[in-house]
Amino acid sequence: MKPIRSMRVFGCVFLVIYLVGSVSITGQTASPQVRPTEKPFLWRIDGPVPSYLYGTIHVPDPRVLELPEVVQRALDASDVFFAEIPLDAGTQASLLAKVMLPPGQDLRKIAGEDVFARVVRVVSKVLGSGAPGTADILATMLATMKPWAVMSQVELLEFLPDLNAGRQPLDVKLYGYAGKAGKELGSLETVDEQVAVFEAFTNEEQVRMLVEALDDLEKPGPSGVSPTKELIDLYLAGDLDRLEAEANKQSTGDQALNKKMMARVVDERNLKMVAKMAELIAKRPARSHFFAVGALHYPGETGILNQLTKKGFKITRLSPQDAASIVRKPAA
Repeated sequence: MKPIRSMRVFGCVFLVIYLVGSVSITGQTASPQVRPTEKPFLWRIDGPVPSYLYGTIHVPDPRVLELPEVVQRALDASDVFFAEIPLDAGTQASLLAKVMLPPGQDLRKIAGEDVFARVVRVVSKVLGSGAPGTADILATMLATMKPWAVMSQVELLEFLPDLNAGRQPLDVKLYGYAGKAGKELGSLETVDEQVAVFEAFTNEEQVRMLVEALDDLEKPGPSGVSPTKELIDLYLAGDLDRLEAEANKQSTGDQALNKKMMARVVDERNLKMVAKMAELIAKRPARSHFFAVGALHYPGETGILNQLTKKGFKITRLSPQDAASIVRKPAA
């Protein structure tokens, strides 16, 4: 598994702000019968009032949207919900300008005609015959976007039926639920901070990231399952050590770029998010916080779990059997 691939669906929730959701295709959109994972990435932070950490994956797959009872109870028991960035509709609508190329530039000029032709080919292949004319419309829209943004959009194409059925990526769903439940909403980062993560890459590096994404989409693995679906299966398995191992596994891709991507998208942001988590809990110890952050941010030396432990927090992973023990306490 390529490190860049795993960071595209676990790393930045900003990447779920999707252009592909603005188009429609025909096809089956009924919700399948799914069971929630038996190994959710959920941890309790002990304190006067417990807080919770939840590892997410930034896709609208029905299997990840079906929350285990233990996660639902932790969410309901919390007073404050924190996502990586604000995920309200207004913020999402304002993001389009941040992913667009400056006037006079387009993807053909930056990436070259050959790469753009691959984008069009991948879009046409994924959409198939269920969306006549849609591939050309989407390709035209993508031509005006920055290469890193195009990378994120082409990987969401396979989720168009889910998006058209009204399903939202997991983080967006959680944010909306918390808001409707009357919880205080917050974010660990600003939108501009997440955008800056990708703006730090040169156009050449962004194009290489896009090419690697196209390679993944054009050449499925031996199982015939798409790379993103493989990541979802890994997420549902709930094995944090394996998740870290796969993210760090060497690939035939650009190793220097993989290393830079891991540092910028994961490691550096982990330290900043942990500092804010610790500050929030210290300032309001009688409030239960629910932090929803991409699952790739939790394991490892620089991971959220290790960094919070170093700061003196006691953290316990919860299983479905712990659901009954979660009881909402009156907020102070």
